[in-house]
Amino acid sequence: MLFPLSLMAHYLKLIWINTGIYFSITLWTLTGVIISPLCYLFFTRILKWEKPKTLRKMIWFYGWTSSKLMSLFVDIKWPEQRKLPSPCIIVANHESFFDPYLVSLQPQRDICMAVRNWPFKIPFYGFYMKLAGYINVETDDLDTIIEQAETALEQRATLMFFPEGTRSKDGKLNRFHSGPFHLAIQTGLPIVPLCISGTFRMLPPGHMLIRPSKIRGRILDPIYPEQFQNMQNPHIELRRRVKTTMLDCIQELNLQA
Repeated sequence: MLFPLSLMAHYLKLIWINTGIYFSITLWTLTGVIISPLCYLFFTRILKWEKPKTLRKMIWFYGWTSSKLMSLFVDIKWPEQRKLPSPCIIVANHESFFDPYLVSLQPQRDICMAVRNWPFKIPFYGFYMKLAGYINVETDDLDTIIEQAETALEQRATLMFFPEGTRSKDGKLNRFHSGPFHLAIQTGLPIVPLCISGTFRMLPPGHMLIRPSKIRGRILDPIYPEQFQNMQNPHIELRRRVKTTMLDCIQELNLQA
């Protein structure tokens, strides 16, 4: 019995996507390991750039380039975005390992990201994340998180949170933690929702095989916390509004995929 051509084409596509993405990002990461210390020294010692800000922009460039490399192998469409309020608090849904790369396609370059503990343990990654002032939302208490966030804001960085706290196990938007919404109420900074669709199909948690998918992203209008200040639980109402807005957007993006 002959091997069906359609099935053969499917497997060849999987080989192309997985080989291409894993090889290109691994090569780019190894290149970064070699050249990033030299770049960091040049920017901070010669050009006298601020150290945490320099590292955050270097990490942004790493993620942006990785996303562009992925776009050679999977369908990624990220519409041109208008300039965001600066500073602000970006909150994004989290479906896949690749989301932290893809959020680099948004227009802000000086991003201070709030993440769980395990990325800080990764060699190379964790070292630079600590130097960049990234926030550990798993081991630090709320007061420490707010203190670290305020330090980043004093440096005019934009904050980014994945309010679900971890990757979705079913591709649906899970419960939001309150940290970024407490912070928005306390600082008066707007929340900017960032919606990503298609990455769960591309690489769900617990899997290594990358599958063909249509990746779509959209940044929504800022939501300002002052309209919730006089409510009984302002951070809860703000959290509810943001999640509802993101749910509607993600459903629309899923229909377009």
